[in-house]
Amino acid sequence: MKLKIKRRLGLDVSTTIIYRYFKKKKLIRRPQRKLPWYEPMKRALIVKKQGEGIQLDVKYVYPKGRREYQFSVFDPFTKMYYFKVFSTKESRNAIIVFKKAQRYFGFKILSVQTDNGGEFRGVFHRWLTKLKLPHYFIPKRSPWWNANVERIHKTIDDEFYLNPYRAWDNIHQWLYYYNFERIHLSLGG
Repeated sequence: MKLKIKRRLGLDVSTTIIYRYFKKKKLIRRPQRKLPWYEPMKRALIVKKQGEGIQLDVKYVYPKGRREYQFSVFDPFTKMYYFKVFSTKESRNAIIVFKKAQRYFGFKILSVQTDNGGEFRGVFHRWLTKLKLPHYFIPKRSPWWNANVERIHKTIDDEFYLNPYRAWDNIHQWLYYYNFERIHLSLGG
């Protein structure tokens, strides 16, 4: 910057003056905080009862023409699914959807499995630690470790978001259908 000013304007300006100018105009951003790395799972979690290994993930949706974030919560044992759409992808939204999902499911969540997204680290992880709930992180770039919640994202796309002939007026009607009316072959029909 110092050299550009000298070449274009012929002025000799110190770097301190340039820094102060940028700071005054609020053009200097604080560096983004690096979140600590968490140890990923070594083996897949084997779920033996409801509430174990609840999978959380975020899906990008465009319901009103702009990007929003669908926080999904899936219980691999009962195949129960819950979600909530937010305008931001933040840890506090993960906490909100976790609490609402626990009420919706009607059983206690015993452990959580997520990817390494920033929304599941930091505040959300500390909150789970405070509740003494185990939080398992899948290995980086390995979405198949969270296969159940990834599959529900495909199902919701096929049956609701991308289906022009859908039978439901809104997404909440589809959610009720999925959890209470739809036949799940993995649960014996």
